[in-house]
Amino acid sequence: MTRRLPKQSAFFYSGCDFSRGLLYLSGYAARWAAPHYFSELCMGSTVLTGKRAGAFQRANGKWIFVTFERTYEKNCYPHVDDWSACTIGNYADVMHRVFRHATSCEGGMLQSRSGYIRPENYIDSWRQELAKPMMLRDRQIELRVGKSLQASIPESSLDEVRQALAKAGLEDKLNALAGEGLSASLTADVDLLIALYGESGPFSAWRVLSVDDCESVPVSAEVPSLLPASTVMKHMPDVRCFAIDDDNRLVSYDGKPWRHAGWNYSAVGWFITEVAYSLDMVYPGFAKRAIPELREKLRKALPLPPDTKLNVTRAPAGVDKWRIATADEIARGLGIVDNDEPAPSQYSFYFREVLGELNSLLLYKLNGFDLSQVIWNGLDDQAAPVTAAHNVTCESQLSFSLF
Repeated sequence: MTRRLPKQSAFFYSGCDFSRGLLYLSGYAARWAAPHYFSELCMGSTVLTGKRAGAFQRANGKWIFVTFERTYEKNCYPHVDDWSACTIGNYADVMHRVFRHATSCEGGMLQSRSGYIRPENYIDSWRQELAKPMMLRDRQIELRVGKSLQASIPESSLDEVRQALAKAGLEDKLNALAGEGLSASLTADVDLLIALYGESGPFSAWRVLSVDDCESVPVSAEVPSLLPASTVMKHMPDVRCFAIDDDNRLVSYDGKPWRHAGWNYSAVGWFITEVAYSLDMVYPGFAKRAIPELREKLRKALPLPPDTKLNVTRAPAGVDKWRIATADEIARGLGIVDNDEPAPSQYSFYFREVLGELNSLLLYKLNGFDLSQVIWNGLDDQAAPVTAAHNVTCESQLSFSLF
């Protein structure tokens, strides 16, 4: 017996599911030929099966790290995990990549074989890996412009290469790279490699580095030691939040303007990269303590008061066109202007006006405002958060770079 999906269904496939998926959607494939679950027709999670850090010391004694992860795609069969180099740089550089990947843990798009990984645990486990890395042996790395997807320098990215080299003060390398290429030493030319394949570079390190570059014996590298919880949590920002609905949160840090933080996992992800990373670099261990506390605050947030007033500015300087269109659509939905008219340069409405089933689309569109477009009024004297649980199951797009 064959089984068909509704015509209106839209799904994304990984490469190994594509042919099987086409047969399944056509109705000509047997039921066993379909992906194991309908959710697997959609973008699947990446499963992490191993971590490794490689390292060497500069002449000045400073450590340079390369991070490697072994992964497979959950919706790609058979499940074959492969090692891939993520980034190269000093401790702060590679930890920045770790914190970025940790946001995908919060959304469920980076998992272990057992399932969900808490981002604070992912960060802490990488800190331990960096403290006991494998020694990286020096070797020559051929840097050449090519047309293949796996070229060390993709031909289509020369503008990005030029900008990266200029930023690093290595403009003199451009002609050689764009011409016949050059041979770079992992240790002697590490600044060039970091400029191109580090956290601020245009490419990921898998193009030029392999886990096989690591020796088999670990060494002890100098990484910051964790501070006591009582010390690091003194620097936790004053977090206030309200629940816009079961999933979305309105958040303010240290009395700064309220911002629509999106779903819970997005709010935690923003905190990880925009707040926790910089504080953890100064107060090691901050992320391990602060992320769970923030998650709990978001979970217990009280509903946003219906009388909250939103003051909207349609088109502040520098705002994207689609955000201006969002202001227009909300104004039309509220009946402030006719369907074919733009919104006024400024307008106001109360949160209660976008509540209810008939206004669910308007409530959803609130997340389309830029921070500079909307001011949420009447919340300064409100207590938030207290205890009102909101369950959330959600996913986030993985931040791994394909380049």
